[in-house]
Amino acid sequence: MWRRLPWRTTGALLVKAAAGVALAWLLIWLMAGHASTDSIVALLRFWAFGITLPGIVLWRLASPFRHNLIEDFAAGSLVGVSVLLLVYMAVAPLGLQRWAWLWVVPVLIAAVAVPSWRRRCLSRVERPISPLTAWLVAAACALPIYAIGRYRNLVPAPYTDARSNAPDMWFHQALAASAKYDVPLQAPYLQGEKMDYHYFWHQFTAAVSWASGVDLTDLVYTIGWVPLLLAGVALIFALTDRIAPGSRWAGPLAIAVAGIGGTVNPYPRVSLPAEGLTGYVWGSPTQSLGGGLLVLLALMGVDLLRGRSAAGTWVLFVVVCVAASGSKATVLPLIICGFGLVVFIRLFYRRFAAGALILIGVLAAIFLAAIVVVFGNHSSGLAVRPWITFAKIGLYPLVAGPVGWGEYDQGAMWISGITTCLGLLLGTAGLLVLTGTAGRWFRDPGMIFLVGIAIAGFGGMVLTDQPGTSQMYFHRTAVPVIAALAAAGAWMLVFWFADKRSGIAVLAAVLGGVGATAAARAIVRANPSDGAPFRRADGTLTGLVTPWLWTIGLLAVAAGLVTLLWKLARRRGRPTRIALASFVLAGMGAGLFLPIQTITNYRDVTLPPLSDKYPLGPSVSQTEAAHWLRDHSAPGDLIATNAHCAMKNAMGCDVRHFWIAALTERHVLVEGWGYTNTINDLVAATGKSPNGLPFWDEQKLEDNDRAFTSPTRDNLRLLRTKYGVRWLYADPTQTAVSQNLNSLATLRFRAPDALIYELP
Repeated sequence: MWRRLPWRTTGALLVKAAAGVALAWLLIWLMAGHASTDSIVALLRFWAFGITLPGIVLWRLASPFRHNLIEDFAAGSLVGVSVLLLVYMAVAPLGLQRWAWLWVVPVLIAAVAVPSWRRRCLSRVERPISPLTAWLVAAACALPIYAIGRYRNLVPAPYTDARSNAPDMWFHQALAASAKYDVPLQAPYLQGEKMDYHYFWHQFTAAVSWASGVDLTDLVYTIGWVPLLLAGVALIFALTDRIAPGSRWAGPLAIAVAGIGGTVNPYPRVSLPAEGLTGYVWGSPTQSLGGGLLVLLALMGVDLLRGRSAAGTWVLFVVVCVAASGSKATVLPLIICGFGLVVFIRLFYRRFAAGALILIGVLAAIFLAAIVVVFGNHSSGLAVRPWITFAKIGLYPLVAGPVGWGEYDQGAMWISGITTCLGLLLGTAGLLVLTGTAGRWFRDPGMIFLVGIAIAGFGGMVLTDQPGTSQMYFHRTAVPVIAALAAAGAWMLVFWFADKRSGIAVLAAVLGGVGATAAARAIVRANPSDGAPFRRADGTLTGLVTPWLWTIGLLAVAAGLVTLLWKLARRRGRPTRIALASFVLAGMGAGLFLPIQTITNYRDVTLPPLSDKYPLGPSVSQTEAAHWLRDHSAPGDLIATNAHCAMKNAMGCDVRHFWIAALTERHVLVEGWGYTNTINDLVAATGKSPNGLPFWDEQKLEDNDRAFTSPTRDNLRLLRTKYGVRWLYADPTQTAVSQNLNSLATLRFRAPDALIYELP
């Protein structure tokens, strides 16, 4: 009897479950850094039953295949997110925002009541992953989440220290607050300013806040990003499995490259652009949603093009496209370009890709509708300006010579471009394999589609320009697809070994790349150039090439060593192929060195003293005042404030002051005016910095500020009757606040650096 029990199967299941438990423990530990237990439980409960569970039901009903549970949970979560935000926006005009989560009920009832649907939802997966793969995926997913979460826990909790600030996050929280009450979305820090922006993440966050009861601060700063990022990175494994089927290591490697790697930097004292997810996902929450949905669309697009789909797959694809259209402006253009490349290449084989052409038409219609409805025909200053990106990133400011205003040093731009592209190419060296195997994947429309997305992402970054350097998000949105293609390219080389132990060579090559990069950087650091860091006093350049020679040379040595040891062990594979595969994998490992080094060196963050040289956030008492105002006012109440500058000094005023609107969840007459449609239009017209432009309505600003500096019954009555202001939030650290306010308005809250008045 005991011999008949499935001990081996049960043991494998327990090992795989242990990987999931370990990852879950890590995530909860990170979430507990600055969030309460109640908030964590409420969020995870809603994600499990209000997003992931119904999303899995829809995913399984739409897909004719059951690949593995990682794909089901990740894709199901993102499907649930897509449906929730669309339902929320549909019911918001009816005032039913807090009930948007009820879409779950009919989905689950139908899945249980219809027998055929119930069988499809409960059917077993067709290709369960191995225990080793489960642990590799868990470890790879943990890398970017730990890198972000651990650092965030080492800085002060949100809104508890004025020196720890993030104006962009104030902005996102303010928009999420607007999404809780406003239809259409507004810029709540500037009354009357409509927000034309990719705001679907803010709608989703508002929906989660209503359904779970979790405060917006926790959702924006501390815990809301964790399950969304987890779903996005886990789905990279499923995408890689489509193009490197059966590989135990390609998917985890793709997650690691997309999550923390992707760039090789041989310069010890200089930073090259780091395009891994950890560099921008937390600070750009819209990218976390848009990037995840792009991976989901890429996965579904591959299945559609390969004919491995059902009617429901097409419907779900369109639904997710609609959700993606306002999540990040870069998503649909990349998907359209991917399908466009399929149509173009298939014509060379005298075949007509009708499905791809139909999808291009559908996506183009959705995107054009989004341009009008979501973006309000605003480009946010985006323009076609080839190569200008490299004057804003990389080594350009360190190697450029003196030029006139508005001009660029063309030689320095080439140096910046070459070094940036070389670092990106080495970090995703598996892409090199695709150039030599085009004859093979040209016949696979799914592979062509992914290559098209990758090309479009890089091309959008290089060919366009935006005042805030947002053109970088073309490439960043495509990073998960680029990483999957790079891992698949490496897998193609290793697959040719036809050796069951090839995973050992993969591990050795990746670790060899990490070690080679560490050694190369140590050598360069010990032998610095006489430039500072590259330009000598006479204007000549030095120290640009040698670090690359050391890095590439030592990567080649590592690859040669792996090849030698592999053949000495009498393993299968041609030496040339083994050496090429080892070099490619070493390059991808090299891109992981700096992020891993940074993670292992995390220490408590020491903040600089208070200064007017950088933006300052609210103090604890100012935060308490804003929360008091939120709790004692109605959603339709309007606030006036004298606080307009996140930073004010001799250089001017940084107008990205949004935290009053963010924390009170109320509209402010004039708080800050950065990141508005009007400012974006002015920047596009003048070319000036968006954060220092003056407010365009001088009369409104004068009426607002006079109520604090020289209040009278008449100007307070003007605020109340003309503008509809009911509350005053006075910040004595920004401007002087007249004592006359105490007799003209009712003081409702007092703190050393915050006074709240109610107007009669």
